[in-house]
Formats: sequence, structure tokens, C-alpha cells
Amino acid sequence: YVDLWVGTPPQRQTVIVDTGSGQTAFPCSGCEDCGESYHTDSYFIEADSSTFERLECDACYKGHCAKGKTEAGSSGKESICQVSMSYSEGSKWSAYESRDLAYAG
Repeated sequence: YVDLWVGTPPQRQTVIVDTGSGQTAFPCSGCEDCGESYHTDSYFIEADSSTFERLECDACYKGHCAKGKTEAGSSGKESICQVSMSYSEGSKWSAYESRDLAYAG
């Protein structure tokens, strides 16, 4: 496990490092059915970070543009950079790409 401090001001997110994919994910506010009891920390609250930025489709880095889909908790019809991962033991996740300040420690 690694403690990531994400956002301004920082919010702790303890994550398992996936050395095979190059992706790191943790649940954010509005996430539904995200296994809250399995996570060490509370969900990341994007609105509490002054440096949080949800990536638009023209800035997708790892994901793909999903037109007409929205992140959890949104009522709009904007497009998102969608990313997902599934693992051999059966777990999986789907999310949208974002950018924020972070450090490990």
C-alpha cells in the first residue's frame, strides 16, 4: 500500500500499487457501489481541491472519449475520458480521468 496525498489541500488516499497497468484509481465523491468498506480512507472530494481538473475528451491520456457519459453525481451530458480495469481475481473498476497535485509519502 502507498499513501497518496492528493489535491489542494491534500486528502489522503491509500492505494494498492498496480505495477502491471500504470494506472492508479481511488473512489471519488458521488461514486456508487465502490466498495466503501474495503477502502482505508474516505472518498476523495473533488470539490474540496482547488487544483482538481476533470479531463475533457481532447485531453485523454490513458482512457478514451465517452461521449454523452458523465461521471457519478453529475446531471449533465458532457463527455468524459473513461478508463477501466479488470483483474484476474474478478474485481474491476471504471472511472474518468482527472488531474491534480499529488505526492506519495
